[in-house]
Amino acid sequence: MNKKNLRYLILVLLVILVLVVVATQNKSTIKKELRDFAVEDTALVDKIFLVDKENQSILLERTTDHWVLNSEYVARQDLVNILLKTMYRIQVKEPVAKAAQENIIKSLAVKSTKVEIYQKGKRVKVYYVGGPTQDSYGTYMIIENSSSPFVVEIPGFRGYLSTRFSTLEYEWKAQTVFAISLEHLQEVTVENLKNKKSSFQLTHWSNHFELFSYPEKEPIHSFDTLKAKKYLMEFRKKNYSKYIEDVPMEYLDSIKNSPPVFVITAKMNNGNTIQMKAFNKPGWGRLDFFGQEIKNDPDNFFLLLNDKEFVYAQYFVFDPLFVGRETFLKE
Repeated sequence: MNKKNLRYLILVLLVILVLVVVATQNKSTIKKELRDFAVEDTALVDKIFLVDKENQSILLERTTDHWVLNSEYVARQDLVNILLKTMYRIQVKEPVAKAAQENIIKSLAVKSTKVEIYQKGKRVKVYYVGGPTQDSYGTYMIIENSSSPFVVEIPGFRGYLSTRFSTLEYEWKAQTVFAISLEHLQEVTVENLKNKKSSFQLTHWSNHFELFSYPEKEPIHSFDTLKAKKYLMEFRKKNYSKYIEDVPMEYLDSIKNSPPVFVITAKMNNGNTIQMKAFNKPGWGRLDFFGQEIKNDPDNFFLLLNDKEFVYAQYFVFDPLFVGRETFLKE
């Protein structure tokens, strides 16, 4: 190698060395606490509060065996687990370029979700989650009281993280209608509005069962207690399929004021009750095998839970509950 080439190589190496030193210095000037989004021990997280700029908020609180949503509902454990894993694995991909910082900070001020994380009742982290980067492979975030926004990511995950911090209550609700073990189930009333003579009330305590007509509540003495027990065990796990977003509220209000097909009320031995009302869901243009329009959806129905909210449910899941008192009569 001649002297000219050697001098050129040394010059290039010196330039590279200077760039590395400058980059390292720039990175070190950003305080660790202003780019430290991850939670090292999520097992200690006992409360998470999310609130967006429209003041929609989600409060998740850990109990001994599940998470509670907004102090009222059981939260979806799968979504809570995803959120906790996100908080554990999240890391800074890169700082936002100086030329773009002002715009990103303004964007975060207008549209972002504030995240408060608590461990043992103490708030340990607060940051704001914004929207995705232009390539959708990063998410803009900023620590509270910082003026340095960052692009964050989860290593190995190709996508953005904003949706994991949703403030929509219905997305966090467990899709549970009934989750009652036999030992806690005291009474079930089934009203069949199409065949009222088929309605019944079934009571249970200490493995003893009683069957009554309904609403007369006249005792039915000869029935199969094994079938009664099997029926009540169906209440251990019944979930709806999804929240209703695609039907106008006015239509649902009219459905609510119409007669349901079935009304099932379950009473627990702690005094709490859960009620579901089943309504036919129109076919809405669906055709049968012969090309005829279907009046009612044969697979799904509207379920009104505790007279509060409508959801979609599947007959496949709930058909075992839609029976008449003749089901329990001895052959």
